[in-house]
Amino acid sequence: MRRTASDRLLIAGTIASATTLMPFLGSTAAATANPPPGPAASTTAFQIPVTFLSGCGVGFRCYLPPLVPLTPTATTGAPGEVTFQLARPTTYQIDSYDCIGVTVNWRNLTTGDTGTTQVRRVPIDYSRTTPQDFCAYTPSTVDTGSGVVTATADARTPDHRPVSPGVVVLQVP
Repeated sequence: MRRTASDRLLIAGTIASATTLMPFLGSTAAATANPPPGPAASTTAFQIPVTFLSGCGVGFRCYLPPLVPLTPTATTGAPGEVTFQLARPTTYQIDSYDCIGVTVNWRNLTTGDTGTTQVRRVPIDYSRTTPQDFCAYTPSTVDTGSGVVTATADARTPDHRPVSPGVVVLQVP
């Protein structure tokens, strides 16, 4: 079978059109599924908050010290990592003595690993910070490994008397 000039022109036009339209129509490569997304960050509040008596070393407050609860959080994001954080206490007032850091002791029940970290109060910069921001904390990220992790948080300073430690149990991816 012999091709005529018009058949050749038709084939050449089809190839040229396909080549021109290819970027708009998509790739000829085999389609692949998107990889599954990594685990989403999950934040868990300590099931039992840290409680302490506030300001016992600060004048008259020791006679009627307020009971202050702090609720740390544990956020899992990257596999094997947990970030401990504190929010401003619910009893916070601008002249409050209740913005203290906590020490967190953790244990991975799956692997047996243990560790200690601190969530500290950010030093106050009176020249650049508004009074509402005087109570801020620096989060602490630790490598706990994957598995079931327990943590206790405790607030101990000379001016604050601990009542109960905070406790959390969480699953770390």
